[in-house]
Amino acid sequence: MATAMEDLAEAYAAWWIDFLGEHNHIGGAEATRWLLERSQLTAGDRMLDAGAFVGAAARMATELVAAKAVACDIGRDFLAAGRAMEGGAGVAWATATTTRLPFRDATFASVWCLDTYIAPRELSRVAANRATLCLCCEVPTDSRGGMEAFIDEWAEFGWRLASHRQMSSEATQTWRMVEAELVRKRPRFEERYGHHGYLGQLDLLANMVHAYERGEQGHGLFVLARDEA
Repeated sequence: MATAMEDLAEAYAAWWIDFLGEHNHIGGAEATRWLLERSQLTAGDRMLDAGAFVGAAARMATELVAAKAVACDIGRDFLAAGRAMEGGAGVAWATATTTRLPFRDATFASVWCLDTYIAPRELSRVAANRATLCLCCEVPTDSRGGMEAFIDEWAEFGWRLASHRQMSSEATQTWRMVEAELVRKRPRFEERYGHHGYLGQLDLLANMVHAYERGEQGHGLFVLARDEA
């Protein structure tokens, strides 16, 4: 019998599901643990996994620190798969976009957004006093402002940088690996994605590899803290 993740991968032919798996971000489960160890979450704290895909971070937080986790994503099928996976019963699931979260102000002790669309104002709105914000995301490194501008943007919402882990090398290696596999196994993936779908995903990966190799794009893990409302 196929697992919930295997069924999901079959229904959604996409490189980011095929190669990144349930911890659908750079660094995978190890990066999720790194963030969790610095999130200051304790038993009973409310945690939001925004743009959660199958809620791997929410399920880990529930299992390891007994957090009261909520996973939200616009994809109902993603949430259904996550609910069926190990630990899914202990998580609350909500269909929502990160740009319009269905939660009251200052609801969560820790807000997470991992390699998905980031909405600073909305994520900040639902974070409680003395909350943490855990991110895995791309950061521009060229003349667009780099990490300093990224941190300054969050500072406008009352956040300060608490922990940072550079992941640009890991991201570059990941994109190179995926691109190489798509080329090496072209017949398999062209059949899986369709001719135009395959070429579109290959072009996307090629552009990502070039941006990272030229130093135009970087990647990192960030834990931000907010001491006041």
